[in-house]
Amino acid sequence: MTRMIPARPRRGANVSETRIFDAFAGSTASDDWIVLHSLEVRRHAAQFQGEADFIVLVPGRGIVVIEAKSPEYVEYKDGEWRLDRVPNPGKSPFGQLDGSIRSIRGFLKARGVLNGSEPITRLVWFTSLERHMFNNGSPGDMQFFEWELAWRGDLQHPVRAIEKVLEEHDAWYYTVENVEHDPDVMTAAHVEEIAATLLGDFAGGRTLADRKLERLDEENRLLKDQRLVLDMVECNDHVYFDGPAGTGKSYLLTQLAKRWRSDKRTLVICWNLLMADELRDALRAHRDIVVDDLNTLMLRLAGLTANPDDATPEWYSQELPALALAALHDNPALGGYEAICVDEFQDIASFPFVLDVVFALAGTGSATGTKLAFAGDSRQQILRRTDAHVDPYAVAKERVPDLMHLALRRGLRQVAGLTGAAEGLLSRTFGYRSHRVASAAEGALSVKSVSDPSKASHALAEALRGLLEHHQAHDIVILSLFGVRHSLVGRLLAAENFSKEERWLRDRLRVDSALGTVDVVTTDAAAEVEIGSPSPKPLAPKAPAGRVRWGSIFKYKGLDAEAVILTDIGDEGLAFVTSAGLSWFDLLYVGLTRARYRCVVVAN
Repeated sequence: MTRMIPARPRRGANVSETRIFDAFAGSTASDDWIVLHSLEVRRHAAQFQGEADFIVLVPGRGIVVIEAKSPEYVEYKDGEWRLDRVPNPGKSPFGQLDGSIRSIRGFLKARGVLNGSEPITRLVWFTSLERHMFNNGSPGDMQFFEWELAWRGDLQHPVRAIEKVLEEHDAWYYTVENVEHDPDVMTAAHVEEIAATLLGDFAGGRTLADRKLERLDEENRLLKDQRLVLDMVECNDHVYFDGPAGTGKSYLLTQLAKRWRSDKRTLVICWNLLMADELRDALRAHRDIVVDDLNTLMLRLAGLTANPDDATPEWYSQELPALALAALHDNPALGGYEAICVDEFQDIASFPFVLDVVFALAGTGSATGTKLAFAGDSRQQILRRTDAHVDPYAVAKERVPDLMHLALRRGLRQVAGLTGAAEGLLSRTFGYRSHRVASAAEGALSVKSVSDPSKASHALAEALRGLLEHHQAHDIVILSLFGVRHSLVGRLLAAENFSKEERWLRDRLRVDSALGTVDVVTTDAAAEVEIGSPSPKPLAPKAPAGRVRWGSIFKYKGLDAEAVILTDIGDEGLAFVTSAGLSWFDLLYVGLTRARYRCVVVAN
């Protein structure tokens, strides 16, 4: 991913700058590029101050300085520019660029960073106009080359637009005598040096809590932008949000529930117990919206307080739903919901009796006359064998023929660098087309290989210490393929003898912070995994200050954390997954995508 500095558009960035920033931030073809945004040129060579909208540093090629414009109309006549609806309509955009380039070149030379042969070219980017809308009647003009212009269509391929400018610049100046021009001096190290010189760093004692608040502000801003999707579908009563992890599905579902609640009796449900707690927390200000997990809801309908101790998979997928359906048949008032939202729909898509309960909860007893919203990710069917996987959307469409399919493909939760590294680790793509979170300072994925099982605790402690430098303890989650007893953390806490380092770990991991109690390595538990049977209700996914949460990937599906450590990734885990008929890729995909900023894999 392109390294953006800063990692998000500056506050107050205009529409043209935001469009160009998003284009570069979502690009996947420029891993070693650095893009500086909104560089204030206080040491300007020709005026009190100026600003370079973008400076693109390309190893092995050169530097492109960009002026972003979004006019309604452009006219170039008799060597003069006229840009409609911009602050200085008669000011030449190339004049602005030339002043910035002279200032940047002079500053870098004074610092001894620039040797003078680096290719530095300019680009005026009209993000509101297409190429065919600008008729250049003077191709022989001495003031600029036509290849120094970019257009709205170039936002789809920003890397190619920059490469084209550099290619044309090279072709022209290669033949010009007495001009030093050497793209080879733009080594990766030189690019880093230039970026560091233009934007120096300093430290001011920012705390982990400060960093978290900054992250939360950014995350909330990105999610709020997603609400525009709801404006486009507000006339549709039946909606399906489909997309990879972290594309805002759950957020859209809860926002839709808030909109529907004004005149509809609304229910929000899911299969996962912890996910239900998360949804309940998101909707806590709206007590008229009923939020529950399906198992608890069906137990309540059937007049029961708990599942049988010896409950079989059929109990959860057939017997309990039958009891709930019978209760709804006898007393329809137990349901009667006019709007129903189902999160993590893939968890129940292959259970027809459970789906029958969902539709029976509607006031009309069917999709007709009921507002319905589903959210799902087909890759997250980790609660059942792969031979039982279904297409969740196809299942929903069969029951709701007029269901509107919204494909969400922009990542909003996980930083782009982390996603790219995770996809590289698994040699598979996750289904994203772009990422909105393009942090350069965060997004690390590291793998700690452990050849000796007795050293696994040491690797875990090392990973945790590293993450605690950037995140608070309660913002870190340790996840395993196994449940409480067989996971690395579970074994550590159950041990009677332990080292000093293991004591340090135990002090930060408490039994009551576990994310569930099902031990998925046992024979009975494998059946539970097959249908995703809820375990006895665990604590909500909140840990005491100074404590690290831990548990299984199965229980944490649908949730996320700032930083994640994956343990028990090795031969024993692979053997379990294979014997249970589960998907190794899907499990690791779910585990890796729980992390928003950093992830460490402890591989045995």
